[in-house]
Amino acid sequence: MRFLLLLIPLLFFISGFSQQKNERLEAILQQSKTSWKQYQSDHFKFFVEENLYADQQIDSVKNKLETERSYIIRFLEHNSFTDTANIIIVDTREKIKNLLGFEVQGFAIPENNMVVFLYSKDYSLAARHELTHYYLFHTWGRPAHNWFSEGLAVYNDQKWSGYQVDSLCKHLKDNSKLLKMATLSKKFHALNAMIAYPQIGSFTGFLLSAYGKPKVKALWTRGFGEIKAIYGKSLKELEKEWLQHLDSMQPNTIDYSRHL
Repeated sequence: MRFLLLLIPLLFFISGFSQQKNERLEAILQQSKTSWKQYQSDHFKFFVEENLYADQQIDSVKNKLETERSYIIRFLEHNSFTDTANIIIVDTREKIKNLLGFEVQGFAIPENNMVVFLYSKDYSLAARHELTHYYLFHTWGRPAHNWFSEGLAVYNDQKWSGYQVDSLCKHLKDNSKLLKMATLSKKFHALNAMIAYPQIGSFTGFLLSAYGKPKVKALWTRGFGEIKAIYGKSLKELEKEWLQHLDSMQPNTIDYSRHL
C-alpha cells in the first residue's frame, strides 16, 4: 500500500528551508553513504542508488515521470512552465527516514526543487501524487491551507489504498465513517488520514467537475474562509451536494476495515 505522508503536515515542505537549493540537495545526498548514480531527462535530474532497483529501472522511471509531468502541467494549465526537478530515489523505508527524518513513500520539497521517492519491488513510485504537490507550488503558489494540496494530489492520483477515491468515499459514507467537512477543514492533520485524504480528494474532484478549475484555484489562493464568496454557497451546502453525488454512485465491494 502506498505509504504517503500521513502525519507530517505539508507545512514542513513549504516553509523554513533557509538553505540554497544546491546546498539542500547536497545535504540530503550526503546524509547517506549511498553511491549515487546520476541520470538526466528533459525535465528531471535523477539521483539513484547505484546498481539497485531504480538504477535497474531507470528508463521506465524517466518515462513515467516525464509522462506524469506532462499530465500535471496540462491539468494546471501552465504548459509554458520549465524547470529541472531533482529526483532522489531510495529503496527502503529506513533510507527514507535517514534522508528526511520520517518514513514516507514520497515527499516534495518544491522550495528546493526536489522530490524524494521510495521505490522498489515492494513500493510503487508515487509519481503523480508528489509531482502534483511540486508543480502546484511552482505554478499556483503557496496555498492558503497547506493541507488542501492533498485534495488535488489525491484527486489527480484517483486512487487511495488501491480503491477509486469516489467509490471509497461512497463506501465510507454508507458506513457512516465520513468526517464533517467543517471538522476536516479545521483539523485535517489531527484526523484519521485514511479517511481525511481520500475525502478531501473526492470533495476536491467534485468541486472541479461541478464548478470548474478557476473556482478551485481561487479556493487554493484565498482559503476556505472565502468559500461562500467564491462559490456563492457555504461549505455545508457544498458538502451536501457532494454527498448527494456520492449517493448517485453504485456501491462497490470494499474492505477498508483495517484502516478504521
